[in-house]
Amino acid sequence: MKRLRTILSVKRTIVMVLVIQAVICFGCESKNPVEQYGDTLIKSYKNTQQVGDRTSLQNLKESINAFNAAHGRYPNDLKELAEFTGIALDSTKYEYDPSTGKIAQKG
Repeated sequence: MKRLRTILSVKRTIVMVLVIQAVICFGCESKNPVEQYGDTLIKSYKNTQQVGDRTSLQNLKESINAFNAAHGRYPNDLKELAEFTGIALDSTKYEYDPSTGKIAQKG
């Protein structure tokens, strides 16, 4: 739970920094201000999503290692890992190999 709060705090901080950068750069270009603001928000949102996805993947790797330490094997699937951690996982976002414990984002 503490790790989840930390992740959310990091995401909020990143979004705030990106919004501040957008405001600072707002007057730097001669582009339509509304279009520039929209483009900046979209870019900031995508960057924040990528950071969140990388953080989630790292947490999943740590959870897989913890499961292995506790049970002497890797989880059979991400559903078993979710039961172990108590955190809901969207298994459609990840490719998982139970024989090696390797996990990666799809696409």
